[in-house]
Amino acid sequence: MNNEHKPEAGNLDPVCGMTVTKENAACSYDYNGKTYYFCAASCKDDFAADPAKYLTR
Repeated sequence: MNNEHKPEAGNLDPVCGMTVTKENAACSYDYNGKTYYFCAASCKDDFAADPAKYLTR
């Protein structure tokens, strides 16, 4: 069994699809117990206005 720790590969910005990590994200937003990371404040603002729109893609 391989217990080697692998670094976080990144997360997709749910608005624009850009790959971001916790370290390089411009901002984040908590929704339903999960933290989403964004490349720019404008993407976070769009997501915050209507999260369901971006999570059902």
